[in-house]
Amino acid sequence: MMTYMLRDLPEKQIVFANTGQEDNRTLEFVNRCAVEWGLDIVWVELVVQPKGKGSTHKIVTFETATRDTSLFERMIEKYGIPNKNYPHCTRELKLNPINSYVRSIGWEKGSYRTAIGIRADEMDRVNPNFVEQGLCYPLCDARIKKADVFAFWDKQPFDLEVPEHRGNCVWCWKKSLRKHLTLAKETPQVFKFAMQMEEKHGLSGGGEGRRVFFRDKRTAKDIIELARDPFETFIDIRELDQNGGCEESCEVHDPSQMSLVPLWKEPA
Repeated sequence: MMTYMLRDLPEKQIVFANTGQEDNRTLEFVNRCAVEWGLDIVWVELVVQPKGKGSTHKIVTFETATRDTSLFERMIEKYGIPNKNYPHCTRELKLNPINSYVRSIGWEKGSYRTAIGIRADEMDRVNPNFVEQGLCYPLCDARIKKADVFAFWDKQPFDLEVPEHRGNCVWCWKKSLRKHLTLAKETPQVFKFAMQMEEKHGLSGGGEGRRVFFRDKRTAKDIIELARDPFETFIDIRELDQNGGCEESCEVHDPSQMSLVPLWKEPA
């Protein structure tokens, strides 16, 4: 909705950073936004650089975007398994590729603003240093709340159509335990990659001890085992569970909160 609101800005870049771990319907949705609204969306992906150099980007398309685990594994090989204590996955898979792209087109830091998709009913998530960091919150400025977002999409000819507990990266460690257990009950195979990484790269990236993905030091195997016991299944109904998509949100300056990241320059 925010991207739609900003679609007529004259000098803008709309960027989607693909991680390879999104539900494929998310990719279809981003492409549909471009087609339906006439948007020029730049698709970028991580390019891991040798030790001592930061990650960069490559440009892909809806057709060529990675739809497997290779991007995520390359990130883990260098930086280790991400989790609550090592939350580098968003930085490496989204922020750095986006920033690398912006630099590649000659936009200097401080010459543009980045729109963040936080609503007026989420004001507590606004970065207090947003002016200095070149951020803005169009939905807050327009006093858009969750009900307004629902009303907007009710009028569109398409929607994301991804259940809330499968949104963003399907098995993302930031999701609540109830969402993880529901995923494990429905499609336990989505945790196969996490399980493989914990076995293969638990000691990669440095730090103390063997790393695992999930809160309370739970492994992917632990999630699968817990899902075999009775629990309250996540219900994807608008009137329920409206406390947000994750138990712990991404940082308030973090483009992973939305599919499309609009950036634009102010008129001189």
